[in-house]
Amino acid sequence: MSRTPHPPEFPRPRLGVSACLLGESVRYDGGHKRHAFVVEALAAHVDCIPFCPETGIGMGVPRPPIQLVGGRGTARALGVQDPAMDVTARLQQYTDDRLAALGTLDGFLFKKDSPSCGLRGVKLFAAPGRGMRRSGTGIFAAAVNTALPLLPLAQEDELDDPLQRDNFITRLYTFRRWQVLLDRGLTAATLESFHVAHRHLAMAHSQACAQRLSRLLRSRDDNAIVTTGRHYLQELLTGLAHPATRARHSIVLSDLAGRLVPRPDSAHRSDLSRQLDAYRDGQLSLSEALRALREQFRQCEPATPAGLGEAYLYPYPDSLRADQARSIMDEN
Repeated sequence: MSRTPHPPEFPRPRLGVSACLLGESVRYDGGHKRHAFVVEALAAHVDCIPFCPETGIGMGVPRPPIQLVGGRGTARALGVQDPAMDVTARLQQYTDDRLAALGTLDGFLFKKDSPSCGLRGVKLFAAPGRGMRRSGTGIFAAAVNTALPLLPLAQEDELDDPLQRDNFITRLYTFRRWQVLLDRGLTAATLESFHVAHRHLAMAHSQACAQRLSRLLRSRDDNAIVTTGRHYLQELLTGLAHPATRARHSIVLSDLAGRLVPRPDSAHRSDLSRQLDAYRDGQLSLSEALRALREQFRQCEPATPAGLGEAYLYPYPDSLRADQARSIMDEN
Protein backbone atom coordinates (compact mmCIF):
# COMPACT_ATOMS: atom_id res chain seq x y z
CA MET A 1 0.00 0.00 0.00
CA SER A 2 1.15 3.59 -0.63
CA ARG A 3 2.45 5.70 2.22
CA THR A 4 -0.63 7.91 2.21
CA PRO A 5 -3.96 7.46 0.43
CA HIS A 6 -3.66 9.90 -2.45
CA PRO A 7 -4.95 8.45 -5.74
CA PRO A 8 -3.44 4.99 -6.16
CA GLU A 9 -2.85 3.26 -9.45
CA PHE A 10 -5.93 1.08 -9.69
CA PRO A 11 -5.42 -2.49 -10.90
CA ARG A 12 -7.60 -3.45 -13.87
CA PRO A 13 -10.14 -6.12 -12.95
CA ARG A 14 -10.96 -8.86 -15.45
CA LEU A 15 -14.75 -9.00 -15.74
CA GLY A 16 -16.76 -11.61 -17.59
CA VAL A 17 -19.62 -9.78 -19.36
CA SER A 18 -22.61 -11.06 -21.29
CA ALA A 19 -21.64 -10.24 -24.87
CA CYS A 20 -24.99 -8.65 -25.71
CA LEU A 21 -24.34 -5.98 -23.04
CA LEU A 22 -21.20 -4.99 -24.95
CA GLY A 23 -23.25 -4.44 -28.10
CA GLU A 24 -22.58 -7.77 -29.78
CA SER A 25 -25.55 -9.05 -31.80
CA VAL A 26 -25.76 -12.48 -30.20
CA ARG A 27 -29.31 -12.60 -28.82
CA TYR A 28 -31.79 -15.22 -29.94
CA ASP A 29 -33.57 -12.62 -32.13
CA GLY A 30 -30.33 -11.33 -33.67
CA GLY A 31 -30.25 -8.19 -31.54
CA HIS A 32 -28.16 -6.90 -28.64
CA LYS A 33 -28.69 -5.11 -25.33
CA ARG A 34 -25.82 -2.62 -25.36
CA HIS A 35 -25.45 -1.04 -21.92
CA ALA A 36 -24.07 2.51 -22.07
CA PHE A 37 -22.41 2.48 -18.65
CA VAL A 38 -20.66 -0.81 -19.34
CA VAL A 39 -19.37 0.21 -22.77
CA GLU A 40 -18.61 3.89 -22.18
CA ALA A 41 -17.49 3.99 -18.55
CA LEU A 42 -16.71 0.59 -17.10
CA ALA A 43 -14.77 -0.71 -20.08
CA ALA A 44 -12.30 2.18 -19.75
CA HIS A 45 -11.09 0.76 -16.43
CA VAL A 46 -11.98 -2.93 -16.63
CA ASP A 47 -10.96 -5.66 -19.05
CA CYS A 48 -14.35 -6.92 -20.27
CA ILE A 49 -14.23 -10.57 -21.34
CA PRO A 50 -17.34 -11.30 -23.46
CA PHE A 51 -19.24 -14.57 -23.24
CA CYS A 52 -22.49 -15.92 -24.63
CA PRO A 53 -23.34 -19.46 -23.51
CA GLU A 54 -26.01 -20.02 -26.13
CA THR A 55 -23.83 -19.12 -29.11
CA GLY A 56 -20.96 -20.82 -27.29
CA ILE A 57 -22.73 -24.16 -27.56
CA GLY A 58 -23.40 -23.60 -31.25
CA MET A 59 -27.03 -22.49 -31.20
CA GLY A 60 -26.40 -19.73 -33.72
CA VAL A 61 -27.96 -16.30 -34.35
CA PRO A 62 -30.89 -16.05 -34.66
CA ARG A 63 -31.93 -19.22 -32.86
CA PRO A 64 -34.97 -20.86 -31.29
CA PRO A 65 -35.54 -19.33 -27.84
CA ILE A 66 -35.20 -21.45 -24.71
CA GLN A 67 -36.93 -21.37 -21.33
CA LEU A 68 -36.30 -22.72 -17.83
CA VAL A 69 -38.61 -25.58 -16.85
CA GLY A 70 -38.74 -27.40 -13.49
CA GLY A 71 -37.98 -26.49 -9.91
CA ARG A 72 -35.35 -24.23 -8.39
CA GLY A 73 -32.05 -26.05 -8.50
CA THR A 74 -33.39 -28.68 -10.90
CA ALA A 75 -34.44 -26.47 -13.84
CA ARG A 76 -33.80 -27.59 -17.41
CA ALA A 77 -33.20 -25.32 -20.41
CA LEU A 78 -35.75 -26.44 -23.00
CA GLY A 79 -36.85 -25.06 -26.35
CA VAL A 80 -39.92 -22.82 -26.27
CA GLN A 81 -41.34 -24.13 -29.55
CA ASP A 82 -39.85 -27.61 -29.13
CA PRO A 83 -39.62 -28.68 -25.46
CA ALA A 84 -37.84 -31.85 -26.58
CA MET A 85 -34.79 -29.68 -27.27
CA ASP A 86 -32.85 -29.83 -23.99
CA VAL A 87 -29.56 -27.89 -23.92
CA THR A 88 -28.98 -28.03 -20.15
CA ALA A 89 -26.01 -30.39 -20.22
CA ARG A 90 -24.37 -28.45 -23.06
CA LEU A 91 -24.68 -25.18 -21.12
CA GLN A 92 -23.20 -26.79 -18.03
CA GLN A 93 -20.30 -28.19 -20.04
CA TYR A 94 -19.78 -24.75 -21.60
CA THR A 95 -19.37 -23.35 -18.07
CA ASP A 96 -16.63 -25.85 -17.23
CA ASP A 97 -14.82 -25.29 -20.52
CA ARG A 98 -15.14 -21.49 -20.45
CA LEU A 99 -13.96 -21.05 -16.86
CA ALA A 100 -10.97 -23.30 -17.49
CA ALA A 101 -10.04 -21.32 -20.61
CA LEU A 102 -10.49 -17.86 -19.09
CA GLY A 103 -8.21 -18.29 -16.09
CA THR A 104 -8.59 -15.86 -13.19
CA LEU A 105 -11.57 -13.52 -13.35
CA ASP A 106 -12.54 -10.93 -10.75
CA GLY A 107 -16.28 -10.92 -11.37
CA PHE A 108 -19.15 -11.54 -13.77
CA LEU A 109 -21.82 -9.23 -15.17
CA PHE A 110 -24.84 -11.13 -16.48
CA LYS A 111 -27.83 -10.29 -18.70
CA LYS A 112 -31.00 -10.24 -16.63
CA ASP A 113 -33.97 -12.46 -17.54
CA SER A 114 -31.81 -14.76 -19.67
CA PRO A 115 -32.46 -18.51 -19.20
CA SER A 116 -28.71 -19.03 -19.51
CA CYS A 117 -27.28 -15.86 -17.91
CA GLY A 118 -29.93 -14.36 -15.63
CA LEU A 119 -28.70 -14.21 -12.04
CA ARG A 120 -32.08 -13.96 -10.34
CA GLY A 121 -35.76 -13.46 -11.16
CA VAL A 122 -35.65 -15.45 -14.41
CA LYS A 123 -38.93 -16.92 -15.66
CA LEU A 124 -39.21 -20.48 -14.37
CA PHE A 125 -42.03 -22.67 -15.70
CA ALA A 126 -43.47 -25.65 -13.82
CA ALA A 127 -44.14 -27.24 -17.22
CA PRO A 128 -43.35 -25.96 -20.73
CA GLY A 129 -45.20 -22.66 -21.13
CA ARG A 130 -47.28 -23.11 -17.95
CA GLY A 131 -47.05 -22.19 -14.28
CA MET A 132 -44.55 -19.35 -14.56
CA ARG A 133 -42.79 -17.82 -11.56
CA ARG A 134 -39.92 -15.33 -11.56
CA SER A 135 -37.72 -17.39 -9.27
CA GLY A 136 -35.19 -18.94 -11.64
CA THR A 137 -31.46 -18.57 -12.23
CA GLY A 138 -29.92 -19.07 -15.66
CA ILE A 139 -28.07 -22.36 -16.16
CA PHE A 140 -24.70 -20.70 -16.83
CA ALA A 141 -25.06 -18.13 -14.03
CA ALA A 142 -26.00 -20.83 -11.52
CA ALA A 143 -23.02 -22.95 -12.52
CA VAL A 144 -20.63 -19.99 -12.18
CA ASN A 145 -22.01 -19.16 -8.74
CA THR A 146 -21.54 -22.77 -7.64
CA ALA A 147 -18.01 -23.02 -9.03
CA LEU A 148 -16.86 -19.59 -7.74
CA PRO A 149 -19.02 -18.71 -4.71
CA LEU A 150 -16.87 -15.74 -3.59
CA LEU A 151 -16.69 -14.07 -6.99
CA PRO A 152 -18.55 -10.73 -7.25
CA LEU A 153 -21.58 -11.26 -9.49
CA ALA A 154 -24.26 -8.87 -10.76
CA GLN A 155 -26.75 -8.46 -13.57
CA GLU A 156 -26.98 -5.27 -15.58
CA ASP A 157 -30.11 -3.82 -13.98
CA GLU A 158 -28.13 -3.46 -10.74
CA LEU A 159 -25.85 -0.99 -12.50
CA ASP A 160 -28.84 1.32 -13.00
CA ASP A 161 -29.24 1.73 -9.23
CA PRO A 162 -26.48 3.93 -7.69
CA LEU A 163 -26.24 1.97 -4.43
CA GLN A 164 -26.17 -1.44 -6.09
CA ARG A 165 -23.67 -0.21 -8.69
CA ASP A 166 -21.36 1.13 -5.98
CA ASN A 167 -21.64 -2.15 -4.09
CA PHE A 168 -20.75 -4.31 -7.08
CA ILE A 169 -17.86 -2.15 -8.28
CA THR A 170 -16.48 -1.94 -4.75
CA ARG A 171 -16.51 -5.75 -4.44
CA LEU A 172 -15.02 -6.12 -7.93
CA TYR A 173 -12.02 -3.90 -7.15
CA THR A 174 -11.58 -5.42 -3.71
CA PHE A 175 -11.38 -8.89 -5.27
CA ARG A 176 -8.82 -7.63 -7.82
CA ARG A 177 -6.67 -6.07 -5.08
CA TRP A 178 -6.76 -9.41 -3.26
CA GLN A 179 -5.56 -11.20 -6.39
CA VAL A 180 -2.71 -8.69 -6.69
CA LEU A 181 -1.81 -9.42 -3.05
CA LEU A 182 -1.74 -13.16 -3.74
CA ASP A 183 0.41 -12.63 -6.84
CA ARG A 184 2.93 -10.65 -4.80
CA GLY A 185 2.93 -13.16 -1.97
CA LEU A 186 0.64 -13.55 1.02
CA THR A 187 2.46 -13.14 4.32
CA ALA A 188 1.43 -12.01 7.78
CA ALA A 189 2.85 -8.57 7.02
CA THR A 190 1.14 -8.14 3.64
CA LEU A 191 -2.18 -9.34 5.07
CA GLU A 192 -1.86 -6.83 7.90
CA SER A 193 -1.20 -4.02 5.40
CA PHE A 194 -4.19 -5.11 3.34
CA HIS A 195 -6.34 -4.95 6.47
CA VAL A 196 -5.12 -1.45 7.37
CA ALA A 197 -6.23 -0.31 3.93
CA HIS A 198 -9.59 -2.18 3.93
CA ARG A 199 -10.83 -2.12 7.54
CA HIS A 200 -12.69 1.16 7.16
CA LEU A 201 -14.24 -0.02 3.90
CA ALA A 202 -15.56 -3.06 5.76
CA MET A 203 -16.83 -0.78 8.57
CA ALA A 204 -18.94 1.20 6.08
CA HIS A 205 -20.75 -1.98 5.09
CA SER A 206 -20.81 -3.90 8.38
CA GLN A 207 -19.29 -2.94 11.73
CA ALA A 208 -19.59 -6.57 12.82
CA CYS A 209 -17.61 -7.69 9.77
CA ALA A 210 -14.80 -5.23 10.53
CA GLN A 211 -14.65 -6.51 14.11
CA ARG A 212 -14.51 -10.14 12.99
CA LEU A 213 -11.70 -9.33 10.55
CA SER A 214 -9.67 -7.66 13.29
CA ARG A 215 -10.21 -10.61 15.64
CA LEU A 216 -9.20 -13.01 12.88
CA LEU A 217 -5.89 -11.24 12.41
CA ARG A 218 -5.20 -10.99 16.13
CA SER A 219 -5.67 -14.76 16.54
CA ARG A 220 -3.95 -15.79 13.30
CA ASP A 221 -1.42 -18.57 13.07
CA ASP A 222 1.42 -17.27 10.91
CA ASN A 223 2.25 -20.86 9.99
CA ALA A 224 -1.20 -21.23 8.41
CA ILE A 225 -1.39 -17.87 6.67
CA VAL A 226 -3.01 -19.29 3.53
CA THR A 227 -5.94 -20.61 5.57
CA THR A 228 -6.19 -17.31 7.44
CA GLY A 229 -6.17 -15.45 4.14
CA ARG A 230 -8.95 -17.59 2.71
CA HIS A 231 -11.10 -16.96 5.79
CA TYR A 232 -10.27 -13.25 5.64
CA LEU A 233 -11.39 -12.90 2.02
CA GLN A 234 -14.61 -14.82 2.64
CA GLU A 235 -15.46 -12.66 5.64
CA LEU A 236 -14.59 -9.43 3.85
CA LEU A 237 -16.60 -10.14 0.71
CA THR A 238 -19.57 -11.34 2.78
CA GLY A 239 -19.47 -8.09 4.72
CA LEU A 240 -19.16 -5.94 1.60
CA ALA A 241 -22.29 -7.57 0.18
CA HIS A 242 -24.26 -5.58 2.77
CA PRO A 243 -25.13 -2.14 1.35
CA ALA A 244 -23.25 0.74 2.91
CA THR A 245 -25.48 3.39 4.49
CA ARG A 246 -25.14 7.14 5.05
CA ALA A 247 -25.07 6.55 8.81
CA ARG A 248 -22.20 4.05 8.59
CA HIS A 249 -20.34 6.23 6.09
CA SER A 250 -20.63 9.12 8.56
CA ILE A 251 -19.12 7.00 11.33
CA VAL A 252 -16.23 5.93 9.11
CA LEU A 253 -15.56 9.44 7.82
CA SER A 254 -15.44 10.79 11.36
CA ASP A 255 -13.24 7.93 12.54
CA LEU A 256 -10.71 8.54 9.77
CA ALA A 257 -10.77 12.29 10.38
CA GLY A 258 -9.92 11.62 14.02
CA ARG A 259 -6.89 9.52 13.04
CA LEU A 260 -5.12 12.23 11.05
CA VAL A 261 -1.59 12.85 12.31
CA PRO A 262 -0.75 15.60 12.93
CA ARG A 263 -4.16 17.06 13.68
CA PRO A 264 -5.29 19.72 11.21
CA ASP A 265 -5.25 23.26 12.53
CA SER A 266 -8.47 24.58 14.03
CA ALA A 267 -9.63 26.31 10.85
CA HIS A 268 -9.17 23.23 8.67
CA ARG A 269 -10.62 21.00 11.39
CA SER A 270 -13.76 23.17 11.64
CA ASP A 271 -14.18 23.25 7.87
CA LEU A 272 -13.83 19.47 7.62
CA SER A 273 -16.31 18.96 10.47
CA ARG A 274 -18.86 21.17 8.71
CA GLN A 275 -18.55 19.20 5.52
CA LEU A 276 -18.83 15.83 7.25
CA ASP A 277 -21.88 17.10 9.17
CA ALA A 278 -23.40 18.26 5.88
CA TYR A 279 -22.90 14.78 4.44
CA ARG A 280 -24.49 13.17 7.51
CA ASP A 281 -27.52 15.49 7.13
CA GLY A 282 -27.92 14.68 3.43
CA GLN A 283 -26.73 18.08 2.19
CA LEU A 284 -23.49 16.84 0.65
CA SER A 285 -22.71 13.89 -1.60
CA LEU A 286 -20.37 11.11 -0.53
CA SER A 287 -17.97 12.11 -3.32
CA GLU A 288 -17.74 15.63 -1.88
CA ALA A 289 -17.22 14.37 1.67
CA LEU A 290 -14.51 11.99 0.50
CA ARG A 291 -12.83 14.78 -1.45
CA ALA A 292 -12.64 16.93 1.68
CA LEU A 293 -11.19 14.12 3.78
CA ARG A 294 -8.71 13.12 1.07
CA GLU A 295 -7.35 16.66 1.03
CA GLN A 296 -6.68 16.52 4.76
CA PHE A 297 -4.88 13.21 4.34
CA ARG A 298 -2.68 14.74 1.65
CA GLN A 299 -1.77 17.63 3.92
CA CYS A 300 -0.91 15.29 6.80
CA GLU A 301 1.53 13.05 4.95
CA PRO A 302 3.83 11.39 5.78
CA ALA A 303 2.96 11.17 9.49
CA THR A 304 -0.42 9.42 9.05
CA PRO A 305 0.03 5.59 9.13
CA ALA A 306 0.85 4.08 5.75
CA GLY A 307 -2.18 2.96 3.75
CA LEU A 308 -4.71 3.92 6.44
CA GLY A 309 -8.20 3.80 4.95
CA GLU A 310 -6.88 3.75 1.39
CA ALA A 311 -9.47 1.28 0.05
CA TYR A 312 -12.25 3.33 1.64
CA LEU A 313 -11.02 6.69 0.37
CA TYR A 314 -10.24 5.28 -3.08
CA PRO A 315 -12.30 2.08 -3.55
CA TYR A 316 -12.35 2.44 -7.36
CA PRO A 317 -11.79 5.16 -10.01
CA ASP A 318 -13.86 8.28 -9.37
CA SER A 319 -15.20 8.32 -12.93
CA LEU A 320 -17.21 5.19 -12.09
CA ARG A 321 -19.07 6.89 -9.26
CA ALA A 322 -22.81 7.36 -9.62
CA ASP A 323 -22.74 11.11 -10.27
CA GLN A 324 -20.20 10.64 -13.08
CA ALA A 325 -21.93 7.59 -14.57
CA ARG A 326 -25.33 9.29 -14.51
CA SER A 327 -24.18 11.85 -17.08
CA ILE A 328 -23.23 9.03 -19.43
CA MET A 329 -26.62 7.34 -18.99
CA ASP A 330 -28.43 10.67 -19.56
CA GLU A 331 -26.63 11.22 -22.84
CA ASN A 332 -27.82 7.92 -24.33
